Parts: sequence; structure tokens; C-alpha cells
Amino acid sequence: MDKKPRIFKSTFASIYPMYVQKAERKGRKKEEVDTVICWLTGYDQSGLQAQIEKKVALETFFEEAPQIHPDSHKITGVICGVRLEEITDPLMQKIRWLDKLVDELAKGKAMEKVLRLSVKSKPTSNKLNINVDAEERSSNAKTYEFEALIQPSEVGKGGAYVVFPYDIRTEFGKGRVKVHATFDGEAYDGSIVNMGAKNDDDSVCYIIGILKSICTKIGKQLGDTVQVTVKERE
Repeated sequence: MDKKPRIFKSTFASIYPMYVQKAERKGRKKEEVDTVICWLTGYDQSGLQAQIEKKVALETFFEEAPQIHPDSHKITGVICGVRLEEITDPLMQKIRWLDKLVDELAKGKAMEKVLRLSVKSKPTSNKLNINVDAEERSSNAKTYEFEALIQPSEVGKGGAYVVFPYDIRTEFGKGRVKVHATFDGEAYDGSIVNMGAKNDDDSVCYIIGILKSICTKIGKQLGDTVQVTVKERE
């Protein structure tokens, strides 16, 4: 009789701190580790914490996962000397997928790339899709439509934001812009600002906050993607 690998019986609670330590040593955050875990497994934050507190085995952790992300097959490459695409055991593959995501995070890969976000949010300008209807053309106003990742605010308290993938100084001629926005169709009036963050290429990163109440209404949480529209307002 074949014996199951010992790692299957290891508790997730014993491995989770190692994921966090690996990421934090490279300047990443615990919240980012939670984001990639939740993305892969479908747990929300409370569900993830419950599994940690129950000290379930990795085998149980993945068996009880609400949903393995449909884009998990895009996690490819080598981890622990093994090519992910060649792993035949489904549970071992899921474990190594998670190892790979945390490894990429620790190596400084942008969260959007770690989570295999669709490239449809990057048009020919490599920034965003801009849809302008006939009425808006006449007034020179633009409505920007793009897909974005909901990310945790550094100020804590459950805050979140999405990145506006464009240089607003080039687009609007100023460093702060009041906008009408929608998140999966839910309306919000706010501002696009820079909070000191930088993109991977060291360019200025502009963001717009997304309220917790809006996330609740649209059924989204940290690490999920959301369809955003943005239009400048007076």
C-alpha cells in the first residue's frame, strides 16, 4: 500500500507562518499572503482564520476549500525542483501551486501577475481600455473601463483600493482628480490620488478607494477582481 506524503498530514497552521515569514523577509505583507491563499482556495478571511485555528491538515484544508480558482492551471513553472505541470497527484499539485504563489510574491512579482489577472485590462497602451461614447466625444470627456484587483489599504481598518492604471497628470493635468466611479456597477463618488505608492517600474501609482459597504453589496473581497468605470466630475 502506498503511503501518503507526510506533508499531507502537516497542519496548515504550522505551514502558514512560514509563508508569512518568507514574504515578510522580502518586504511583502501578511495581508498579501492571505490574498493569494484566498484567491487560490476560495476561502474568505474569516474562513481562512477558522482553518488556522482548527489546525486542520493540509489535506483537509484543500478538501474543504470552497473553490479552487479556475485560473489555477495558469500557475506554471518549477517549485522545489519539480515542474508544476508534471505533478500527477491533485492534492500535491494544489500544495505546490500555493508554494509557487508565495514564492512569486516573495520575489517581488506584482500582485496582478501573481493572481494571473486577465490581460484584457491592458489595451494597446499597456495601461487601460478607454471607452468613449458619442455623447462624451462631443464634450471631450472620457469614461475609463478596466478590470482591477481589490487590494488592502496600508492604513488598515478594513480599507481597500484599486489601482487606476494610468498617469493622471498626463491624462488630467493634475495630481488629484474627483471622479464618478462604479465597481461592478455600484456607484461611488471619490478621488484618484497617489498615496506614495509606486508601480513595479518605479512610476507613480494612482489609486481610488473602494468602500467596505460596496464590497459587501457586490459580493467581493480582498484579492478579487472588479470591473471599474471612472469618469471625471466637477
